[in-house]
Amino acid sequence: MDIATKQSIAWARFQALLSHPPSSGDEGEVSQFHEIVSALEEAFSEDLSVFRIPKTELKQYEDESGSTSWVDAGRNIGRTPYPGHFPAGKQMSDKRFCDVHFLQRQIDGIALYFQNRRSTPERQNKNIGF
Repeated sequence: MDIATKQSIAWARFQALLSHPPSSGDEGEVSQFHEIVSALEEAFSEDLSVFRIPKTELKQYEDESGSTSWVDAGRNIGRTPYPGHFPAGKQMSDKRFCDVHFLQRQIDGIALYFQNRRSTPERQNKNIGF
């Protein structure tokens, strides 16, 4: 595959990501984002590592979907819980997530990087707003 084709495909994948941004920031979305970043790096011979999501940004969150405490909420008002009955413990999500707004800023950063990279010399020499 020639370089122009690689660039077209990588850029199309990135444009699709811009059109349909991540909604949750879960590990799957971050993994897909990193695949697109790798494709852009390879196609354009650029180091875009500054835009990747660091592992430290991926965290588990408290998952109450398996908790039954909400089912019992309000049922035991004024009553003593039966022996051995304790509220459900905290459960952590199976997946890790990053802040979806942080992920979106990284995506926007790549778009701005390439936009600035393609700017004409005339635009680069103009004073902007000063």
